[in-house]
Amino acid sequence: MRFHGELHDIKLINFSVKIEEVIASVPKAFRVLQENGSAIISMVDVNLKNMSSSIFPFFKFDTRYVAFRLLLDDTNISGISNPKGVYFLKNFSNRPFLNFFGNLMNHRKSVYANIMEYFDAFSLKKGSKYLEYALDPYSKCKGEPFLHQKIHRIDRVYETSDEGVLVSKIFKENYWPIEPIKCYHFATNFFETARFLGAFKVKNNLNYTWNSPVLVSGKKRLK
Repeated sequence: MRFHGELHDIKLINFSVKIEEVIASVPKAFRVLQENGSAIISMVDVNLKNMSSSIFPFFKFDTRYVAFRLLLDDTNISGISNPKGVYFLKNFSNRPFLNFFGNLMNHRKSVYANIMEYFDAFSLKKGSKYLEYALDPYSKCKGEPFLHQKIHRIDRVYETSDEGVLVSKIFKENYWPIEPIKCYHFATNFFETARFLGAFKVKNNLNYTWNSPVLVSGKKRLK
C-alpha cells in the first residue's frame, strides 16, 4: 500500500543520547550508528497535508507528525559504504482517529501526543514526557558539516516484521534539500542523556510518495 501527500514546514532536530538509553528498543537485526558511545536521533517534525492511501485515494487528511529517527549503521544490510538508514523509535501525531486506522495498516505505530506551536517555538507532550525546541529563522547559521553529511544522506527506513527485516526508501529521486537553522532552545525528558547537536529545515514544501516496504534478504538489497 502506498501513501501520497504533501510535506510542509519540515524541520529536523538532531541530538545524541548514550547508547544504553536506546539499545533495548532496537531490534537485534540492526546496528546502531555510534560516535564515542552515543547514538544520534534525528527528530522529524512535519505538517502532512492532503494525505491519501492507494486503498482510499479519495479520503484525504492532514496531520502534524513527529518521529524520533535513530541513525543506523546499515552497511551490512545495504552493501554500500556509507550508512543511510534509520529506525523509527517513536512516532507521534495529533490525530488519534488517524493513528488508530493508520496503525492497522502500518508496521510503524503512531501514538497521540499534544503538539503545540507558537510562531517558531514547538512543544510535544505525551503524559509526563515532553520535548521542546525554539528556532530563530532570521539569524544566519553555518551548521556543522559532519552532522549535515550524516543527516543529508538518510534515504531509507528499516523495520521488522514476522517475515524479517523490511526497508523502504523515504525519498526516491534525491535527498531532502536541508539547510541549517539556528535553534536557541532545546529540552526533553524522553531521554536522560540527550545533547543537542543541530537543526535543519527544508525550505520548500515537497510532494511525496511512501512506497510499501520490501523484504530484505542476502539476494535482494535496496541500493
